[in-house]
Amino acid sequence: MRKVVLHLALIICFTSTVNAQAALFALVFGDKVATENFNIGLEIGFPYNSISSIDDSSPKLGLNFGISGNIKLSENWIMSPNIYFLSRRNLKTDSFSLTSNNSTLNDQFINVPTEFSLNYIDVPIFFNYIFTEKSIKLGLAPQISFRTDANGLFSNEDGEFDFNIKNQTEEIDYGFLAQLGYILGKDGQGKEIHLQLRYYQGLANVFKTNYINGSNKVSFLSLHISVPFIKSAE
Repeated sequence: MRKVVLHLALIICFTSTVNAQAALFALVFGDKVATENFNIGLEIGFPYNSISSIDDSSPKLGLNFGISGNIKLSENWIMSPNIYFLSRRNLKTDSFSLTSNNSTLNDQFINVPTEFSLNYIDVPIFFNYIFTEKSIKLGLAPQISFRTDANGLFSNEDGEFDFNIKNQTEEIDYGFLAQLGYILGKDGQGKEIHLQLRYYQGLANVFKTNYINGSNKVSFLSLHISVPFIKSAE
């Protein structure tokens, strides 16, 4: 179990101090805090993001990493408050123009291919129904996201220019998640891996209106892998 978790954590936990601390906390204390009604775990996800109403855009793979929690409410209902310290939403568009205080740079990057990278801290709270005799779970969650950084990578025939667009994005995003999950190793022995297919629909615009007009809401389809530390059956 620990080898699986360690390999999962090493993929991403050293990308920042916060991620390393989160992974270390789960690895060290996961087994110790687990009870029959509560556990924590590590989770990594791969969202395939899109943003509405951006011309000539195409979805691009992102990345989520954080800690999941599970609180048993009844035999079938589980509440799962999660926090993803790393939530990267990427998007590519074939035609976008740089808007900066440097007019020379602006003239060089007009209607050029651009890749957006928006970074958030996501806080979803899932309410999951787990079928007693099967390894299937269904869930819904409200989610609030706090933007930490945002960049646009503009490309022309001479090269690339990475520009901070944090001031052109909204600080908060919010929406809803739907989830279909399958539990591997549901045998009461404290060894489980949860595979979860999720769909997110944002309800707020992620860019400010003076940067991108119209609706620009995030949606994504993602695969999440969760490894909970579960108290073994006696």
